[in-house]
Amino acid sequence: MNVREALNMGRKQLYEAGVASPALDSQLILSHVLGTDRIKLFVYDEINLTKKQQERYEILLAKRCRFVPIAYIIGRKEFYGLNFYIKRGVLIPRPETEFVVEEALNTAGTITNPVIADLCCGSGAISVAIAVNNKKAKVYAIEISDVACEVARRNINAHDVQDRVLLLKGDLWMPLEQSKIKELDIIVSNPPYIPTQELKSLPNDVKNEPQLALDGGSDGLEFYRRIIPRAPEFLKKPGGRIIFEIGWDQASDVKDILEKSGFKQIKVRKDYADFDRVITGVL
Repeated sequence: MNVREALNMGRKQLYEAGVASPALDSQLILSHVLGTDRIKLFVYDEINLTKKQQERYEILLAKRCRFVPIAYIIGRKEFYGLNFYIKRGVLIPRPETEFVVEEALNTAGTITNPVIADLCCGSGAISVAIAVNNKKAKVYAIEISDVACEVARRNINAHDVQDRVLLLKGDLWMPLEQSKIKELDIIVSNPPYIPTQELKSLPNDVKNEPQLALDGGSDGLEFYRRIIPRAPEFLKKPGGRIIFEIGWDQASDVKDILEKSGFKQIKVRKDYADFDRVITGVL
């Protein structure tokens, strides 16, 4: 079987399984198996796969047919122009989360040596993207999951920002309390925000991601209620800024929680699909 035949076979299998992007996913899987760039698949499409490569390709195609996310299959995901290691048990970074990074960088760019906390850091994508793009920033990356901490540590080291991104394991504010860290310039967070009852109706791909990173409680607002009221204890006053990713219908509720906790200048930013996705507030 040559490359062209393998791509055709893979596309057909994924299409019949109901995978949303069968052509692209077959290309990503095959380029991963061959250890080459995706574009080269079309330049060298007459090259034959070895028996071992074909077997590996078929195994990974079968996983994708079971809706295992492509990022878990190939072990990586691009985010904010950077490649991140990803494995099962860690939330896969989304393009819309890049708006959180943009907001953080816009604010950090006005501060000489910004100090930032990233709560629920997951794979470390937000923390690393901020540190790579602002060489003066110091980021405390907070995460409770053992698997996510392992992945975040690997990404921090891979991007050579371990001197400015400090990974702290624990639940939300606890690691900062224990380390007596306060006077933060910025807090960022992409917390779990899916209402519990909606988890069962998520797309098949998303159901393969960790529930811990998705379940935001009965109304999806549990983590905003846990984070926001205590944020003023850790932010500089005046001027400390908080930046959240939110669900498409949560802006009004999160705005109320922010206002009750003393935040002002509250702004909401929309994502690529024109849904409310990021909310910011200032003390």
